[in-house]
Amino acid sequence: MALTAIEAVRLTASLAECEMALVRRDPVAPALLAQAARHADGLSPGPLTAAAARLARAVDPADRTPEASAARKVVQALVRAAAMEAEAALLAGPGPERAR
Repeated sequence: MALTAIEAVRLTASLAECEMALVRRDPVAPALLAQAARHADGLSPGPLTAAAARLARAVDPADRTPEASAARKVVQALVRAAAMEAEAALLAGPGPERAR
């Protein structure tokens, strides 16, 4: 489903917050990602966001082992890809189906 401008802005902001929480190794990162996944449900970035949320639940953000760091990087990459998809919808400009 194509994103409206409002959905794209909300999702972009939510994903940026998630990305910063991951960088800071904040323990709320998995909860923020779960919330972002709910926002993205049914939208084009939804599958990427849901995959990031599932993986984030399996990794302790504060864990500094190489395995946890690698998993966190994968989560960050999924979040960034979802954010880029939402940003692309904004850059595409309004279309007839997105004019709401």
